[in-house]
Amino acid sequence: MKFGLKVHHSDLDSLMYIGPEALEFVVHAKDLDGAWVNDVQFIGPMAVHIPEKYLDGTLVDPGTLDESERKRAIDIVKKTIDLTERLKAGILVCHPGGVYKEHKELSHSGLIDSMKQLKAYAGDRVEVLMENMPDIYWYNGELWATCLFKDWKEIRDVLSETGMGLCLDLSHARLYCNSRHIDLNLYVTVLKPYIRHLHISDALGVSSEGLQICDGETDFKSLLKILDGVDVILVPEIVDGHKNDGAGFKMAKKRLSRLGYIKKDE
Repeated sequence: MKFGLKVHHSDLDSLMYIGPEALEFVVHAKDLDGAWVNDVQFIGPMAVHIPEKYLDGTLVDPGTLDESERKRAIDIVKKTIDLTERLKAGILVCHPGGVYKEHKELSHSGLIDSMKQLKAYAGDRVEVLMENMPDIYWYNGELWATCLFKDWKEIRDVLSETGMGLCLDLSHARLYCNSRHIDLNLYVTVLKPYIRHLHISDALGVSSEGLQICDGETDFKSLLKILDGVDVILVPEIVDGHKNDGAGFKMAKKRLSRLGYIKKDE
């Protein structure tokens, strides 16, 4: 696996000393004009993550059954696809939406329709991947309910119907499995054929995500055996990992190297 670094264009230069083999760009709605794209000189694989929020702070929701909101979500993801192509990045990671203050039963029909439209729009320019979700999600300092794309059967059904691949978020998976008393190794085994990109961090309980590698409950050694043969970009998502000159990301790289996920960190 290639070691990828999660960056925003504003902190890219300050983090490059960590030595990434690939990059994943955090993109906010205000970044979609792409004024910064020509300043990126990185040579190597790159990915982009869609904005999680609009400029007004509300969540982007491609899985909603509200048609006007779904169109709004499709429009911002299309703009991000265009930006991803301008950046010459090959992958766009997309949250499914379906995050609400209270839990509700939600059909994934809207999500499938949105993703089919976005896959067709991207064509062979950009590979659009979907990211699995935990049972509950931090939004503006509160815990909200996620109602889509977390159960392995639903994930498998949506990916099969849309012909899309998966960005497997291992911290989200750990939290979901904890909340539903499911074996994480089995969860990853079922979804392994769909994995095209990896987000990695530790987790604890049902809501503590983005922990440093080996600071939570995940057995990374056994997971590595399951992920054998998966040749993708591996991106640590450590909370505040970019702060203090990327100290959290640097530590994640060291620990992943010791575990054997990436080549030895010199």
